[in-house]
Amino acid sequence: MDYSSFGLKEKVAIVTGASQGIGRAIALGLAQAGADLVLAKHPVGSMDAIEHVRAEIESLGRSALIVPTDVSQVSQLHVLMETTKTKFGKINILVNNAGWTGTTPALDVTEEEYDKTMAASLKSVFFACQAAAKIMIPQGGGRIINIGSNFGVVGFKQRSVYAAAKAGVHHLSRALSLEWAHDGVVVNVVAPCITETESRKNILERPGYKQWATETMIPRGRWNQPEDLVGAVLFLASDLADMVVGHVLMVDGGWTIH
Repeated sequence: MDYSSFGLKEKVAIVTGASQGIGRAIALGLAQAGADLVLAKHPVGSMDAIEHVRAEIESLGRSALIVPTDVSQVSQLHVLMETTKTKFGKINILVNNAGWTGTTPALDVTEEEYDKTMAASLKSVFFACQAAAKIMIPQGGGRIINIGSNFGVVGFKQRSVYAAAKAGVHHLSRALSLEWAHDGVVVNVVAPCITETESRKNILERPGYKQWATETMIPRGRWNQPEDLVGAVLFLASDLADMVVGHVLMVDGGWTIH
């Protein structure tokens, strides 16, 4: 798809959790729209997938830098931002995509699982936004797009902590825009329903689950694909969305209109 009309040429974008699924699709979409990319991936595990994403971006004629980052560690988020500034001289776009969730019933959630979910899915977003804004504000502005969830709007079984974290991301983004929009840093949210990625495969393959969701919960009649998020992110990252401030853009096939 041709995304060049979004006008992101010579922009520098950071995407966390960029090695697969939604993060990969967004990174490639930003590159197709003209941006250079900084790709953040958790330092544990194989780097093969993120290296492949980098190669795909470079094949499009854009630059791509990999920065191993555990987003739950504030010091590593600062390294991510400073490395980007050193390499490219600026940060125009930050997409906070990385996160984590368990699927434990609320009565059985441990303190460890609670802390892990909140650290990866909410704490990381705040401190990444903060670190990026400290660079964006002096340079005259920037765009931050946080990936939320329809579970931050509607309830869902066995997602109590994750739902609370994503609701926090939604409201955090509004509050940060209130503080920073005057300085040119605009924060918005793209909120999908469960998206058909490798990490969600075990959920989607449960007997009857996919049929139940697509026939009962999603008026559009199909699951999100990672590419379904790209247009929303590019819009919010572009000058076309200059007056879209602190908004939660649902990309959920209509799940939340019930």
